[in-house]
Order: sequence, then structure tokens, then C-alpha cells
Amino acid sequence: MKFLVLFAMGVAVAMASSTPPPAEGNSCSGLKDDRSLLSSLLTVAGYNDTCVAAALDSCRTGREDSRHAPLVEEAREVVQQVSAAVNKWESRPRHCKDLLDSGDSGSGLRQVYPYPGRPHHRVPVFCDHTVDGGGWTVFQRRTSDAVRQDFYRTWVEYQLGFGDLEGEFWLGLDLLHQLTSTTLQQLRIDLDDYEGEHRWAKYGFFHVGAPETKFRLSVGRYSGDAGDGLSGKNGNSFSTHDADNDTWDDNCAEKYRGAYWYGACHSSNLNGYQYVGNHTSYADGINWKNWKGHHYSLKRTSMMIRPAF
Repeated sequence: MKFLVLFAMGVAVAMASSTPPPAEGNSCSGLKDDRSLLSSLLTVAGYNDTCVAAALDSCRTGREDSRHAPLVEEAREVVQQVSAAVNKWESRPRHCKDLLDSGDSGSGLRQVYPYPGRPHHRVPVFCDHTVDGGGWTVFQRRTSDAVRQDFYRTWVEYQLGFGDLEGEFWLGLDLLHQLTSTTLQQLRIDLDDYEGEHRWAKYGFFHVGAPETKFRLSVGRYSGDAGDGLSGKNGNSFSTHDADNDTWDDNCAEKYRGAYWYGACHSSNLNGYQYVGNHTSYADGINWKNWKGHHYSLKRTSMMIRPAF
């Protein structure tokens, strides 16, 4: 594709350099009937099309020359191909909300392109279009399925992600940072217990910082019926049992068998150990203190993001 762009620009330059000098008094030498080509190139490159058209009109000599007509037509076709490719890249879905907006309302595994500078780099995600209007990209899920994932993992595993996207999984802190950096995101957390009850918590803004911040959490504007178990972690870096970034003297992740944005230590522990309901140990299960306390491990949880606007 770079070759095509360079070829088209080379044709335009060659035409300009080979055109006879304009009539005396014209201040824009070298620009003739290649106006449409140059206009297309400059527009694709990001220039305002109205300004480009006005500028090129002021440079016209009024002289006609058909010698380069075949080259102009060939270059114009190249520009159209470039423009089509650029539009295709720009229309690729960055996240599940883009897929929903394009008409794909089915929940499940999908491919998205979250890296602006890497248009061919796609990643698999799980989209949820059944909850609260849809468009959610799920980044954490715990279930009570027969096959369970071990969430007591290392820093590298939490950074890169692990698990089964159609079962239990953690999407990965690197990708979560990228997804929350494209535009303002909101967070939704859904919780289910073993007695058939359901609660939810929603946050109006949610962002995960870059690796150099240890994936620092920014979160706020709670609503829901589960109680606010996350706003207190605002500003905390992520911690695992082998990377202690909490504010406690001890290691929260190690003590409470999880990995999270611990402070000193937690009011929720959604990556904790998968006890079944009530447990005698303190705060080391899949806990949400504001709803079920520190001695109850939840049956199902999901954490998912969607653009706020």
C-alpha cells in the first residue's frame, strides 16, 4: 500500500515537472490538470477538501495538455484504491460497541482491531449484547462450570491474559489498557450468588493505566444495587502474589489468594479463590463485601466495558 501511495505521488510530481512554464504572471508553476489527483491525495492525507480545492483553483493556468492523460487516469485509480483501503481500515471494529453499531448484535466471540497504529493486528474478545443495551467487551468472567480456571496467577499471566473466552478468563492488562485508552469507557459488573440472586454495579468512567503505572485504576460515578465495591480502589496499581503494588505492609494478593487493584486491602476480590458460597476463611474468595460480605464467595461474576458516549 505504501508503494501505491508513493507511485501516485510520483506521477503527480513527474507531471508537474514536465509541464511547460505557465503564462507570465501566474504565481503557481507546475500545477495543471492534475488538480483532481492532487486534491484526492491531499484529502486522503487529512487535509480539508474545501481548502484544497480553493488552493488548487487559484493555481490553474487555463492551459490544456492531454499528453499525460493515461498517467493521470492510472494515478487516479491508484488514489481511489488507497482511499478505499484507508476507509476500510478506519471502519474496522475497535471493540464490541463498534460491532453492535454496525449491525452485529450477536453475543459471543468476535475479532476487533484496538490498535490505531497497527490496522492488521486483530484480537479475539467476547461481546455481550444481552445486558443493558449491549455493546459490552467482557474482560473478566468467573463461572461455576465444571472446568474452572486458577486465578491465583503471576504478574505476566495477568498482563497477557489467560483462560477460555467462552468460560472463565482474564482478558489481559495490556489489552485492557489499550481498550480503555481509545475513548472514555464505562464499566459494568454483574454478580450472582448460589441462591439465585443477582446484583450489578456500574461505573460512569473506567480506565487502566499504562504498564509503567503498574496498570493504575481510574474509576468512579457508581450506580447499581450491589453496593460500591470498587470506587475505593481508585488510584491503586494492580497487584499479584509476585508483584506487590498495594499500599499495605503485607502482600494483599498473597494473603487473599487473588490479584486485583488492592489498597490495604479490599472491599471486593473478584479474582479470589472459587469457594462455593459461604466459607470460614476471611476475604479470600470471590467476594463483594457490600453485598454478601467477606465470608461468601460468588457463583458468577463478569466485568465488562463499553464506550461512555
